[in-house]
Amino acid sequence: MMVIVGIDPGLSGGIAAIDENLHVLNLLDTPTISTDGKRFYDVVKMASMADTFRRITGSLLVVLEQAQAMPGQGVTSTFSTGYGFGLWCGILGTLELPYRTVRPSVWTRKVLTGIPGEGKARSVNFAMRMFPTAELIPPGCRKPRDGRSDALCLAYWGATEMKGK
Repeated sequence: MMVIVGIDPGLSGGIAAIDENLHVLNLLDTPTISTDGKRFYDVVKMASMADTFRRITGSLLVVLEQAQAMPGQGVTSTFSTGYGFGLWCGILGTLELPYRTVRPSVWTRKVLTGIPGEGKARSVNFAMRMFPTAELIPPGCRKPRDGRSDALCLAYWGATEMKGK
């Protein structure tokens, strides 16, 4: 069995695992901890989560969204995004997990073309259609988490790339 894991590396990101038949195996938020009202990456939980990928029998591919600065994004936000990307690269590399990075413009062009909505709403719309049973709205929340939908889109992109080869 082929398992494709998509990772949106932001603080509000997500991790999605799907199989080659596009069944959702797992869908989680990026692990974070709060200290003095601020959120930080929970590196220990991130590493533990990634370590579970090694127990997958069959083939594995992790698709990690490549961090990039966005117009109008502040310095702190840009640093945090790059920091999360670097953490995931280090964790995946240390655990010797096969991964590839993809720029947001590349996966969105392939996955979200023709999907209605603006910005992050497009990935939420796509994920709701393609993965109707996926828990995009975690317990206690009212709105879908775009980090989860982006992670599903990244996993879907990885699955379509694998089939195209």
